[in-house]
Amino acid sequence: MNPLVPVDQDSAKIIDFGAVLNAVRRRLIPILITMIIVLGLTALSYKMVTPRYSAEGQVGIQRTNEEIVNAQEDQRVQPLTTDSSSVDTEVAQILSPETLGRVVDRLGLAKNPNFVGTDPLSPADARNAAIRAIAGGLTATRDGTSYAINVNYLSTDPVMAAKIVNTTIDEYLTRQQVEKRDERNKEIALLASRINEARGQLQGAETEVARFRAATNLVDIQNQSTNAQQSIAVLNQQLADAQAQQAVAEARNTARSASSAGAGSAVVSPVLQQLRTEEATLSAQQASLSERYGDRHPQVLETNQRLQETRRQIAAETARVRQSLSAEADVARRRTSSIVSSLDAQKGQLLQGNAASVRLAELERKATTLKSLYEALLERYQQAIARQGTERSAGYVIARAVAPTAPVSPKKVVFAGGGLLAALLAAAMVAAGLELAENGFSTRRQVERALGLPVLASVPDLRTLKRDRIKSPTPATISQHLIDHPGSVYSESYRSIRTALKVGREEQAARVVAISSALPAEGKTSTSFSLARSSALAGLSTVLVDCDLRRQATSRQMEGAIQYGLADLLRGEATLDQVLVRDSASGAFLLPQRPSTAENDYDLIASSAMQQLVDQLRERFDLVILDTAPLLAIADSRAIASMADVALVAVRWRKTPAPAVRLALDHLAMAEARIGGIIMTMVDLKAQSRAGAGDELRYYKKYSSYYS
Repeated sequence: MNPLVPVDQDSAKIIDFGAVLNAVRRRLIPILITMIIVLGLTALSYKMVTPRYSAEGQVGIQRTNEEIVNAQEDQRVQPLTTDSSSVDTEVAQILSPETLGRVVDRLGLAKNPNFVGTDPLSPADARNAAIRAIAGGLTATRDGTSYAINVNYLSTDPVMAAKIVNTTIDEYLTRQQVEKRDERNKEIALLASRINEARGQLQGAETEVARFRAATNLVDIQNQSTNAQQSIAVLNQQLADAQAQQAVAEARNTARSASSAGAGSAVVSPVLQQLRTEEATLSAQQASLSERYGDRHPQVLETNQRLQETRRQIAAETARVRQSLSAEADVARRRTSSIVSSLDAQKGQLLQGNAASVRLAELERKATTLKSLYEALLERYQQAIARQGTERSAGYVIARAVAPTAPVSPKKVVFAGGGLLAALLAAAMVAAGLELAENGFSTRRQVERALGLPVLASVPDLRTLKRDRIKSPTPATISQHLIDHPGSVYSESYRSIRTALKVGREEQAARVVAISSALPAEGKTSTSFSLARSSALAGLSTVLVDCDLRRQATSRQMEGAIQYGLADLLRGEATLDQVLVRDSASGAFLLPQRPSTAENDYDLIASSAMQQLVDQLRERFDLVILDTAPLLAIADSRAIASMADVALVAVRWRKTPAPAVRLALDHLAMAEARIGGIIMTMVDLKAQSRAGAGDELRYYKKYSSYYS
């Protein structure tokens, strides 16, 4: 179905695959020609394209960055785990300008005209140009999620492609080793410098510790501090004892002072106790003797003398004891003061030792820290020296590139697929263009949907018949085919028209049929002529009236001179019998036009005389066929159509524009003509049988055996 012809919305589809298939069938030859041209151009392009070869090598990345020399006791340097970002970084290093520059230098590509061109360049510019040329063809991609990198180079020279890939891999690995060696040498130099600096700092710290010990006489701070603390503890105990003894001495001395007024009993002494006992004894004897002998008795006097002597001794002993208690208290006070002085001295010494020990501890910690740093640096230095010369690249070669034997481009499959796709697209565009350029009708269904009118018959083009083909048909030769081949598909199409109009039957309603078209050369005259002959051959009295005063197409098909014509009849200058001409081949009657027509005859065709003539013919003949001029060109045709019982419009297959047909139908409607249907004319049997879905001729091959 032609997409330009509007259809009823109820029957329209978004995509009518049947219509698309029919369009392909209709345009099969242009499609095939277009595809052959495009495929030929594709093959020519394939031959003209320079072959390009792709060499590929593969590099693996170490999962962990382990060292050949790695002491087990070194827990500070752990192997680094390679992650996805590390692989991407290695890819960037492979494609870096530095790596590519090494490749250029090693292969001497800065002097190769295939990489730098033929223009004179400075060495630096030539090298940069070669680097850019390599970068344009070199790719490095990660192989999926693995730790392998595919290095690929595309070139017109397969050997050079393999060289560039392998050299790139070698330079990448060498560059890593060189960079690691340089880093290791820098590390060793830095460690040596730091070791010398740490050694000097450590020596200075240890010297400062020794000097401080000598200055403070702190040979063994810990032992000295312990002795001082023990001495302080002993002195504290002695001080307590001395203070207790001093208190006792002072108490006794105080008691002695309190008893100085005669309380001699407060002074405690064994001698005094003995003397006082003796005094008491003598006092008792004196009292007893005095009572017995009197005061003058010698024994009494002797006893008194002894009593006095005892009392004198008591007084002397008391004085001596008192002096001893005072001296004892003074000694106790001096002892306490001495112990306090010794305790203060020990405390001062301890405090001084503690302050010195704090400073010494600070100096020793500094020296210890510097010693630890020095030992760590020295250990790291020794490890770096041990690893020197054992540097390895983080990558390794999985597969080296070999010179490819087959080009990767142009690929036959790609060119073939692309050419086929291009051919299909071009063919689709050509078919679409042809379909868009064609705005006519091609099938019965299309006409009926678009115009809402029945198609009475699809009349084949005799030029497309398989047998009895007419190469240059005219209305006369076309209608003659109907006479010569009454059993042909062409003859059958006019039987379809008669059947649709019920011609020759009791219920025939249309005795006057006007046949017209929207535009000239639509086959209306051939249709009129053939329908008249077909009806006459069927035994019906038929007359064909040539109503086209200008072209007189029907009249020109008649042999011999025409004496009278339609204009003469309408003017009353001739009778109907004089004008009618009988077709000897079919028995039909023709009412022709004389070749010479006056200008004022043009108005006769739409006059009342014409209406009277039509009525007269209706009464005389079974079928009256009015062959009119094109509807869009001549207004008289619309008037004549309104005089007929029914008007049929001839539409040329795939030629008559759909808008023109609609305009013609609009004109007939305005003229109040009764439109009986559409006749599809000049249908290509081959094309219609191949792609005429929606038309009975689509199945022509299946029933063609019925026709003779």
